[in-house]
Amino acid sequence: MAEVKNAEEATERALSFLRSKYPIRGAVARPMRAVKSDGVWLVELDVGIVKVLVATIKIDASSGDIVEYSIPPL
Repeated sequence: MAEVKNAEEATERALSFLRSKYPIRGAVARPMRAVKSDGVWLVELDVGIVKVLVATIKIDASSGDIVEYSIPPL
């Protein structure tokens, strides 16, 4: 994978990951925040249908790899 240079790329990478692993959550996901700290992007997505449920995905900025994620249960 390639370097993630900005918040838009980080958000797109997170949404792509979410859609491939959790199709239903990915279909309703709405971006909330993308912040870079210490070479890692932290992307937060609202994956709730009725109430706000926050999924967090950490992406290595230099490689673009997903290093950690947390998806709330249904």
